[in-house]
Amino acid sequence: MVVISMLCDIFEISGVVRFKVSGFGQKEWPVDCRTDLATVMEQVPEILKKIELNQYDFILDFYEQGMERQVAFNPDKDAIKLTCSSRTHWTPDPVSIHMKREQISRIFEDLYNRFLEVGEILCSDLIQDPLLEEWKV
Repeated sequence: MVVISMLCDIFEISGVVRFKVSGFGQKEWPVDCRTDLATVMEQVPEILKKIELNQYDFILDFYEQGMERQVAFNPDKDAIKLTCSSRTHWTPDPVSIHMKREQISRIFEDLYNRFLEVGEILCSDLIQDPLLEEWKV
């Protein structure tokens, strides 16, 4: 979505926003606001809808060139199994981890809310864009 990309460009240019991802054997993934945050944020509303329905079977795709990783979320007994796959030479180690449903819910809700809060501060005109209104949960 163009508006999300514009917001993420502003986040990157501002220098005050930092997007961090870690796990699967890598303390800090090589992600940025401009491309990777934009691709993640496009997916977040649908993920939040699934979480609200207690459906923890979805994929978070870091599809931008260079990252090219997916994290698959699947229910596994009382927890959620996260499995990372790579389409590059990088290999996740471990390939899978388990998290509680509440942790996953909190991560995505916090990411969504923080994105809107920072967007309101840095570029309130774009946060009110009708296209973004359709994206909002």
